[in-house]
Amino acid sequence: MKADLTREQIMQIVEHARQRRSIAAGEVSARTIRQSLVWLGRWIDRGLHVLLMSPTAHR
Repeated sequence: MKADLTREQIMQIVEHARQRRSIAAGEVSARTIRQSLVWLGRWIDRGLHVLLMSPTAHR
């Protein structure tokens, strides 16, 4: 059975797909930023640990 779509229905489908793509792109960006901040935080923590726990820091 063939279902013919009107131009309006096609435009609604396309708009819905664009919205979903936009949301997905935002989620990828947010995830990337979050992972980058976690990575940066770990490196800062390690760096501070090395600086503050070194023998020369206690003189």
